[in-house]
Amino acid sequence: MKLKKEKKGFIFVAIIVAILCFLAVMFVLTTKNDSVEESLKREPVIQTLLVFEDDGKAVYTAVLVYYPVTGKGVLINIPGNLGGQIPILDRVDRIDCVYNERGIVQYQKEVSRVIGIDIPFYIEISMDNFEELTDLLGGLEIFIPNPVEQDSPEGEKWLLPSGRVILDGEKVRTFMLHYLEDESDEIILERRQDATVAFLSGIKTNSKIFLNNKNFKEIAARMNANMEIDDLLVLFDYISQVDTERFEYISVTGNYRMIDQNKRLLMPFRNGGYIKEVVARAVNSLLSPYGTANTRPYILRILNGTRRQGLAHNTQILLQGAAFEVLDIGNTSDEEEIEETYIIDHIGQPDVAKNIGEFIHCTKIQAEEVREGTDEAASSVDFTLVLGKDFDGRWVSKK
Repeated sequence: MKLKKEKKGFIFVAIIVAILCFLAVMFVLTTKNDSVEESLKREPVIQTLLVFEDDGKAVYTAVLVYYPVTGKGVLINIPGNLGGQIPILDRVDRIDCVYNERGIVQYQKEVSRVIGIDIPFYIEISMDNFEELTDLLGGLEIFIPNPVEQDSPEGEKWLLPSGRVILDGEKVRTFMLHYLEDESDEIILERRQDATVAFLSGIKTNSKIFLNNKNFKEIAARMNANMEIDDLLVLFDYISQVDTERFEYISVTGNYRMIDQNKRLLMPFRNGGYIKEVVARAVNSLLSPYGTANTRPYILRILNGTRRQGLAHNTQILLQGAAFEVLDIGNTSDEEEIEETYIIDHIGQPDVAKNIGEFIHCTKIQAEEVREGTDEAASSVDFTLVLGKDFDGRWVSKK
């Protein structure tokens, strides 16, 4: 009788173990990442999170969206001080706190949630390793507008030349980490973006060396990615073909808000709804036969035809964050407020005008032939956006 009980107990334990093994296998299978090729069968674009870190803290984060068919891509900047209610932390805080406290996997999920697209791959590089990778590429070519000569808070000497120069790993590290007194967050972010683009350009220039199977083992050892080395090589093979000269650059924009004495957060417009629209537009434009990512940059002028103060300025910030180029802003000369928003097409590109109109929810477009004798500023503008009373201010300023 006792033997039968022991036998039943053994069988019960064996069943439990079998169930646990089955669940473990299913977990591995369901959480296994698709290969790059499998991902491209589902989506025609490659979407990869790039994170540069130093001492476990995120230094720079961007999402690379790349369309291999045309070689064109979009780089989406994710400011570390981007703020909001973060579900995984159950508090309002900076987005880079997710990386600093929970690691790259949870950070990948949070960035994906914020910008509204699936990000299947991530590549994480420490600044120490980035320094070594830069030297392996023979340095990175970067433009520095003004020379830098100052001491860091830790007493380290920061020295950088000016002009278009090739920086070694140590100088690239300084370029990314240094900051000047009263320097804005946007300028620092742009500098780190420039270093990242220079890195991608360096891979393109040195692709035969970088993608060599033997060399790539050394390169892959200096990165952390959610894929095996063979698949990482495939990913970089695609990335090495990106046309960095025709990148679109998107940055999350919003209003700054102090949530305590020492924490200043960038709160995205429309509770984050705006950046999702911008990203969706950018991804769609990569695939569109007439999207902005497939043509030259178009120059816009914005005129405020209402009495609403700051409307043109706020719209300029949003459009620039969405990779549009705004030459200038101003007010219309009409004494009466303009009722309906419209776009003036100065160059005879109705498809592009329609694309801009769809983005800002404007359907009224006026075609205007460019004539000789127009002023120099007007001749350099492709489209003029005239804001009327119907223009939804919440689209611009809702928090």
